Amino acid sequence: MLLGSNTEKLIDLLDMYDYLSDVDKIRLALYLLENKNFNANFNIENMIILLKEVLNKLDPSYSKIIVNFAKYKNLLFLSAKYLELTEKEKKNFSIEMLFNIFETDFKDKIINKKINKDLYVYDYCYAILNK
Repeated sequence: MLLGSNTEKLIDLLDMYDYLSDVDKIRLALYLLENKNFNANFNIENMIILLKEVLNKLDPSYSKIIVNFAKYKNLLFLSAKYLELTEKEKKNFSIEMLFNIFETDFKDKIINKKINKDLYVYDYCYAILNK
């Protein structure tokens, strides 16, 4: 974990997030970043584009079909739990979620290099926490 001031509810949600597959981690991150329920003084569009590129490499059918988020029951459950969080907890979860992706080994050198180079987790963290 990147942050030390997480609540128990947030830690439980992060534990559930840890057990997701790599593809589902990216799917949930995209969904939450595109539909976040707080304002951030940070341009997340580049991170969204990066995550879409990574998801397209991990799941080639991603760009060819319309994704019905309801078919991913575990992601739907986690996104519902996310909505129960306070605004501060949502910010912390988004930071921790991206940090988890940053630390994940996708077993693909190109994806790992791209994420390590272009996923600005620390800048995002600084922008969110110092707002």
